[in-house]
Amino acid sequence: MEPSPSQKMQSLILRALAQKGQRKAAEAIGIHESALSRFVAGDGGLKFEQICDLFSYLDIHPEYLGDGERTTIKAENLRALRILARAAMEEGVSL
Repeated sequence: MEPSPSQKMQSLILRALAQKGQRKAAEAIGIHESALSRFVAGDGGLKFEQICDLFSYLDIHPEYLGDGERTTIKAENLRALRILARAAMEEGVSL
């Protein structure tokens, strides 16, 4: 059974937090580490602005693909895909 979009997003956020560290992420968005831990555990909320700041710090940006399906991809990965796609088109590579 494939994970739901919500489960995929949770997994992405948890991986990014594990890579950067909860303490550093909390400091970056101006909250105490325990507040972020409660948020991750589902025991407390963050303000909308703090959630946006957290996503920005973790370099998580929602993007829309051409087929209308919504996904989440790191901005740097999206830029890399665009560069590769342009290079392939310029070289006449067909997929």
